[in-house]
Amino acid sequence: MYVLKRVFITLLLLYSQQSLAFITVGLDPDCDYDNIFPAYQDGDPEIRVTNQQLHANNFVMDTIKVFKGGYDSCQDAVNDVPGEENTRWSGLNAINNTVIELDANLPFLVTVVMERFDIFDGENTTAAGAGGIKVSGSSRLILRDSRVYDNLGQEGGGIHVSGVNASLVLENTLVEDNTANGYGGGLFCTLGASISMDADSASRTNSASFNGGGIYADQLCEVISYSGRYSLEDGSKGLVQNRAAKGGGIYLQTGARFESHGSQEFPARIYVNYATQHDEAGGGGLYLTGAGTRAVLTNTYIDSNASLFHGGAMVVTNQAVLEMGQSPLGCSFNDLGHCSRIHGNGTDGAVASGGAGHLVNGGEAHISQTLISRNRSALTAGLEVLEQAYLKLEGNVITHHSDNSGNQASTLMAVRGDPGFQSRIDFAYNTVADNNTDRIFVVNGLLQGQSLNVFNSIIWDQGDVFTVSGNDNAIQIDCSVVHENQSLQGNVGVILTNDPLFTNTVNENYRLTLASDAIDLCDQFFYQAEHEDMDGFDRGIDESNINDFLGPYEAGAYEYSADIIFNSNFD
Repeated sequence: MYVLKRVFITLLLLYSQQSLAFITVGLDPDCDYDNIFPAYQDGDPEIRVTNQQLHANNFVMDTIKVFKGGYDSCQDAVNDVPGEENTRWSGLNAINNTVIELDANLPFLVTVVMERFDIFDGENTTAAGAGGIKVSGSSRLILRDSRVYDNLGQEGGGIHVSGVNASLVLENTLVEDNTANGYGGGLFCTLGASISMDADSASRTNSASFNGGGIYADQLCEVISYSGRYSLEDGSKGLVQNRAAKGGGIYLQTGARFESHGSQEFPARIYVNYATQHDEAGGGGLYLTGAGTRAVLTNTYIDSNASLFHGGAMVVTNQAVLEMGQSPLGCSFNDLGHCSRIHGNGTDGAVASGGAGHLVNGGEAHISQTLISRNRSALTAGLEVLEQAYLKLEGNVITHHSDNSGNQASTLMAVRGDPGFQSRIDFAYNTVADNNTDRIFVVNGLLQGQSLNVFNSIIWDQGDVFTVSGNDNAIQIDCSVVHENQSLQGNVGVILTNDPLFTNTVNENYRLTLASDAIDLCDQFFYQAEHEDMDGFDRGIDESNINDFLGPYEAGAYEYSADIIFNSNFD
């Protein structure tokens, strides 16, 4: 190990000493080379390439290099003044021809940097074949200010990354309009590899015949995305308008991990993706499956995704776990505190269900401080929990759900299971209002029934709050404000039926006014809050001029604050 460390340090020193050394590639008489491959074989660490010609070199890289493209001439390359057009590197649609390959088998990490390149028309449909780029071995590719498009592959239409020492970093780079005959229309990641996307990168308008339109990740792969910034020039960033049988936006399995992080200024986005599976749950935005598979989403918008069958926004199954909520720093891009959102997703089939999400077979989701709104399905418009799945909802606003046409849907949320397969919903500090559904909760269990716990919440809506069938269901509701109490059953605690007096429902502001009986209504005997409220306030702020009923905790998603107008960027 000591010898390897010395070798690595020596190489870094040599690279830094030569960092000013470069060669040029172009068609001018003063260019060093007119072809990329001999320039790559040269000892200089940096290669500056003009945009004067189309390159179609096919070779495997295993050496530390920096490629800078986009220069109009070799003199501009010498002066490091890029032009308006990227350098084009094409696979010419040749059969089994990946455009660029990195595969270093050395005892240290080999980093290749590429700036201002268009990589397109690669085609490789052999097993594990990648269309545009393939990264494997001890290799890291940093792709900057570039586009990867119009490529066709088997596993990774755009880019394939494979192996525990392989990694891909995307900076201001678009992976778009690629196709996979198998998996991963845009990006494919496997065997412990890693992918990172910055705020200005995107995987969009890609498609896969099977799973993972935007991204496919399996076998302990790790993907981190900060993508979501919008620009007039390049449009929406994030996982956008991708398409696949399952996991239109992203498909994760066998211990893969995905992190999505928006900023205070803009959300990360999983937007307008589509799952085409017609007889199984599809997961328009996300599909998670398998023990150890996990997605962590902060300040992320899952918007306007759709599935032909169950799971418009997401599917979580087979012991996979999803966590979603706000950043501790909150955000400045939404005045109502909606830094995290599941919005406008839907299912298209007549018997499809779970517009906001479908949890099944031991899948688990923890969703907090999130706006869950305007999702649609003919059956369960919101979230459904089936067959030993588990859902925890804390501090969310749940509103304006409907069927596919905007009319009344059957159910807002459902917890169901066959005999011996108990599912559970823990529901606390949530605000439910203005949904167009016939029922709020459906609980359906036979023999070993289902579990539903509703605490410290506001359900001011329409239809029955509970619709229950089957035996041995474990149901509790306490310290909540509801629009009707005749349907309640199980262990029923303190319940109010007074109007909660929201601030402005027309503008979807469900904060409480000072006259609301939901203020200082609750204690935390049955449920201890794990998160701040939707506005980032601590739970249990005691209003000195209001007598506590059970305790100083407000029911619903928002703590009351007289200073909220200044906390919501209205000042």
